[in-house]
Amino acid sequence: MFNDEHLPIIRPLHPAAADATVRDIRDLLRQGTAVCLPAEEGRAFLLTADDLWLFDREDPDSAAAVLLADRKSLLSVVLPYSEAADGGFGSLAKLPASAGRPVVFRAEDGTFAGYAGMAEIAAFALRERERFASYFFTLAETATDAVTVVDRNGTVICWNNVAEETYGIAKKDILGRRIGEHFQPDALMVLKMLDEGRTIRNTYHRPRPGNHVLINASPVLDGEGRIIGGIATEQDITRLVRLNDELMTAHAPLFEEGARADDPFAFVKGKGPLIGNAIRLGRKVAGTDIPILLIGEPGVGKHQLAQVIHQAGPRAAGPFLTVHCGSIPAALLEAELFGYQGGAFSGEGEGSAGKLEQADQGTIYLSEIDRLPLDVQTKLVRFLQEQTVCRIGGTEPIPVRVRVIAGTGRDLGEMARRQEFRSDLYYALNVIPIALPALRERKEDIPALVQTFARQFALQYQKPIPQFAPEVLLSFANYDWPGNIHELMSVVERCLILNDEERITLSHLPPQLQKEQPSLEPGAPGQADRAIKWWKPRNTEEEEKALIREALAHTDGNKSAAAKLLGISRGTLYNKIRELQLEL
Repeated sequence: MFNDEHLPIIRPLHPAAADATVRDIRDLLRQGTAVCLPAEEGRAFLLTADDLWLFDREDPDSAAAVLLADRKSLLSVVLPYSEAADGGFGSLAKLPASAGRPVVFRAEDGTFAGYAGMAEIAAFALRERERFASYFFTLAETATDAVTVVDRNGTVICWNNVAEETYGIAKKDILGRRIGEHFQPDALMVLKMLDEGRTIRNTYHRPRPGNHVLINASPVLDGEGRIIGGIATEQDITRLVRLNDELMTAHAPLFEEGARADDPFAFVKGKGPLIGNAIRLGRKVAGTDIPILLIGEPGVGKHQLAQVIHQAGPRAAGPFLTVHCGSIPAALLEAELFGYQGGAFSGEGEGSAGKLEQADQGTIYLSEIDRLPLDVQTKLVRFLQEQTVCRIGGTEPIPVRVRVIAGTGRDLGEMARRQEFRSDLYYALNVIPIALPALRERKEDIPALVQTFARQFALQYQKPIPQFAPEVLLSFANYDWPGNIHELMSVVERCLILNDEERITLSHLPPQLQKEQPSLEPGAPGQADRAIKWWKPRNTEEEEKALIREALAHTDGNKSAAAKLLGISRGTLYNKIRELQLEL
């Protein structure tokens, strides 16, 4: 993981011949040159100036090897230098405890490369340990996940700042202690990983009540493959889980009020043919129990229509729950839908019911079902066929009666052909698909939606319902609304917050809408392709009728905006409509 430093060795080293004399060795040592004489396999006599005393009183012409033969304590271990050069120190770790002489290193060609004293090796090892520790602990504190490291006995040896924040346990209270003192041992995956020796990847884990995490864990192995500890990183998803729970019940007040009406579909705003067809199909299927697939871009109102279908059907008195498949980690989705048996994750005896169980006798809406993992799709198909739920870790099927409504913005048929979505689930959901148009395809509904949202936010922020200037409505009509109804709702909310004069003008709009706004003044430069033919005093009656119709169509029926576009007063426009007997 880290690039090791090279062990520094002392050079040069003179390799003496096997028949070298005492004089040969003594002369070299007096010059300050270290001498190495080969000995038995893996050993050599390394002599330095400190060893000169051995040769001062000996016969200069005698063989040095004979003199050293009975001095085994002077032997040095010979190790391959390539290992140290590559950052490996396994051989050093296996040196005998009695080794006190310097270590000799041999090059790949068999020659002696140099040597290092035991004091230098020990100092180098300590420096490397400190360097590795600095890298490791800096890495642990840089990580955005909770990092836990335990030794073979489960004693915590690393606990980063994120772990402190996630679990509310200070380092001083857990470092050096068994991790089981703060958590239920049976519920800890890091201890299971130590016992089983397997890695864990992106697995939902609930180490203790109130904490939900995605865990990645690996055993730490020594050079011989033995487990000496374990390391785990845990992404805190507690807030995400809680947010998802809130989203199950957080619906717009507008639609909750509609659910109490005799005809919930009356609260789906829209008069165009595309939205009208969606409402018509919704009315037909509301009284049945078949699964429904709602298709449309994000923000077109799939969730609203799902709730309206629920309230218009026989399960209206039952719960309506939503699971946002795209915002829940894949490892958590199966437990979210199907629940888990006691002991499967947390060690709790009761376990936890999934959203399918919780929605019994009601409706569940699966948003972004195209994001559902394939293995969870398999279980969902089985549920649709058998109407039973089997919790994770459990074996007993639980009967559940739930209507399933799914939403997607993608072509599930094409995904099924590419084997990215289960075809059996696609056909089970696609009995009566309902397509919802994008807002740009139903701009005739924008004025009614704007007024609805304006009333809603005026009540929320305790402000009077404002008027919208004609050019604002014209800007709304000319904008493509990539975010659909949700974007329109956000823009109206922005206008209500910024407005202090009970009138919304262009200055209250976000920049992208102001940029798209054509001028209402005749002859404005750069707008020739978007402006209609302006009103002239000498227009014929047929021309006037055509211009009025075109202006009203351009402004989605808003007469104030149409009058301004034509360059006449609103009163003149009304008079012209009566005079020309226009049927609008």
